Amino acid sequence: MRFALILLSLLMALPTHAMEVQEVRSPSGIVAWLVRDTRIPVVAVEISISGGSIADPAGKEGLASLAMDLLTEGAGPYDGQAFAARLEDGSISLDINAGSDFIRGGFRAPSANAAEAFRLLGLALSEPRFAAADIERVRQQRISGLSREERDPRTLATRAWYATAFPEHPYGRPSKGTAASIATVTREDMVAFVKARIARDNLKIGVVGDIDAVAVARLLDETFGLLPAKADPAEARTMPPAASADVMVIERPVPQSVVLFGQPGLSRNDPDFMTAYLLNQIVGGGGLGSRLMTEIREKRGLTYGVYTYLSTPRRSGLWLGSVSADNAKVAEVIGLVREAWRNLKENGVTAAELDDAKRFMTGSYARGFATSRGIAGALVGWQEESLGIDYFERRNAMIEAITLEDINRVAKRLAEPNRLMFSVVGKPQGVTPTRQPPARG
Repeated sequence: MRFALILLSLLMALPTHAMEVQEVRSPSGIVAWLVRDTRIPVVAVEISISGGSIADPAGKEGLASLAMDLLTEGAGPYDGQAFAARLEDGSISLDINAGSDFIRGGFRAPSANAAEAFRLLGLALSEPRFAAADIERVRQQRISGLSREERDPRTLATRAWYATAFPEHPYGRPSKGTAASIATVTREDMVAFVKARIARDNLKIGVVGDIDAVAVARLLDETFGLLPAKADPAEARTMPPAASADVMVIERPVPQSVVLFGQPGLSRNDPDFMTAYLLNQIVGGGGLGSRLMTEIREKRGLTYGVYTYLSTPRRSGLWLGSVSADNAKVAEVIGLVREAWRNLKENGVTAAELDDAKRFMTGSYARGFATSRGIAGALVGWQEESLGIDYFERRNAMIEAITLEDINRVAKRLAEPNRLMFSVVGKPQGVTPTRQPPARG
C-alpha cells in the first residue's frame, strides 16, 4: 500500500502538445471526456454538478456545503468507519465539495482499483447515510471553523465586499453558512437537497489516466446510472455586482490591513473574455511584472504583493484584486490602485506589455496540467463553460490573435474607476469610509 500512496503523489505530467481528448458515451447516454495515458497506473476522475450554495434556502445558508461534506461519511452498506477503510485499503483519495454554482468532486486511485473508486463515488452520490452522530460531529466542526474565520481579516473583507455587491442574491450570502444557519439544517434538509440536485442531466465528468474508453463507458452506467434523470432547477437570477466607488472599513486590531477591491467584470461566454483575461495579466495577474506590482511594490515598497483576477460565477462577472499593507500605508495603496484604473481606461496598454503577456500566457498554459486530477478538473471546467472538446488545441491561438487595438478597446470597456469598490479590514490610517459594511448574519 505504501508503494501505491507514493505512486499517487507523483506528478502525472502529460505531453500536453499531444493531449487527446475523446468523448465517451455509455450505453444509457451518460457522457464523459477522457484523456488516456498509460505511462503511470493511476486514474483520476472529476465530476461537476450544477447548483451549489445558490440553491440554499434563505436562513439555511451552508446546507449544500454541509451536505457534501457528509457524503463521504458513510454510504450504502458502509458506515463512516467502513467507508473510510474501503478508501484506505484501495489507496483511493475521494472528496466532494460544494461551491456557489457547482458541486465538485472526484477521486484519484491506482488503476487496479479504479472500479472500486467509481463504486464508492457512486454510493456517496446516490446512497449517503447521513447518520445522526456524523451530522452532529461535522456540524460542530463546521461551526468551529466558522468561528476561526471570524478572526481572519481576508475572510471578513471578502464577505463584506460580496454582501455589498450582491444584496438580496445568493452570491452575497456566506456559502459555508453561519453558526446560526448551520444550526437550523436538518437531516431532512440534506436528504432533500441531494435528491433535488444530484442527477444525470446536470452532471459533467472528466476522466484521466490508465483506463480505456470501453471500461469508462461501462463504469459510467454502473456509477451514475441509478441517479435521478433530472435535477430540480437551481433558480437564481443573473446579476452584475452593485459595485460603486466606495470604501468600507471593518476595524480590527491588526498591524496590517487587508484590502479586497473589485468592480464588474465579464461573463465567461462574453466574446471579449479572453482579451480581458490577457488585460488582467498586464494589470495585476503577472506577478512581479504586473503594473500594480511595479507601482506599489517595486517602486514604493508599500506591500509584499498585490494581485488581480477575473472571477466568473455562472450568474455574474467580476474583476477583483487584493493587497495587504501596513495600516499607515493603506490610503496611499488605495490611491495607487485607483490611479492604475484611471490610467488603464484613458491610455490602455503598450505593445510591449501585450507581447510579454502573450508569451507568458501561452508558455505557461501547460503548468495547469501537471497532475491527473488537475487535467480532469480542466476537462470538467471546459464542459461547464461550453468551451468545446477542442478548447485545449484552440486556446493559445485565440490569445495570439488578440491585437493591440482589441485589448485597448476592451480596456476602455472594462475598466470602471467609478465602480471600483474597496473592502478594508484593519486599522487603516487616513482612510475615510464612504459606506458602512453590511451587518453580518
